[in-house]
Amino acid sequence: MENFSENQPQQPQQPEQQGSFQPQPEQPQYQQPVQAQPQYQYRPGGPSWKPTVPNAVAVLVLGILSIVTSCWFVGLILGIVGLALSGKGRQAYLAAPDAYTGYGMLNAGRVMSIIGICIGGLYILYIIVLVGIVGVGFGVLSELGDALSQAGY
Repeated sequence: MENFSENQPQQPQQPEQQGSFQPQPEQPQYQQPVQAQPQYQYRPGGPSWKPTVPNAVAVLVLGILSIVTSCWFVGLILGIVGLALSGKGRQAYLAAPDAYTGYGMLNAGRVMSIIGICIGGLYILYIIVLVGIVGVGFGVLSELGDALSQAGY
C-alpha cells in the first residue's frame, strides 16, 4: 500500500504546549448564492383572480350548522335554507365554470345541508312516533282503569 502522505510536504511536528494559543487559519466569509430573479410576464388588466361561487361560504356554514343542530327543529330549517341557497350558486358555476372557484365548498355545504335535512326529518319522525306511543299508552291505561273500576277493583 502506498502512503498518501508521501506526495505531500512534511511539516515538522510541534509538541502542543498547554495554555498556548494557536490561531486557526482564516476561513473565507460566507456569501449568499446569487439567485436568478423570476421572470414575470405582464398581463393586461393586472393579476387574474377568480371570485368564489356565490353563496358558497353561506351554504357551507348553513350545512355545518344544520348537522350540528339537527337534534332540534332548527337544523331542519337551516338545512332547507342552505339547500335553497346552493341552487343559485350551482347555476352560476355551471353557466361559467372557469369564472369561479370554490365549487367544492358549495358542493360540501349542499351535501351537509341534505344530511342535516335527513337527520332533522328522522328526528321529527322519532318525536311523532314517541308521542303516538305515549298517547296510545295513556289510552290503554285509561281503558284499563275504566275496566277495572267497572269490575269493582
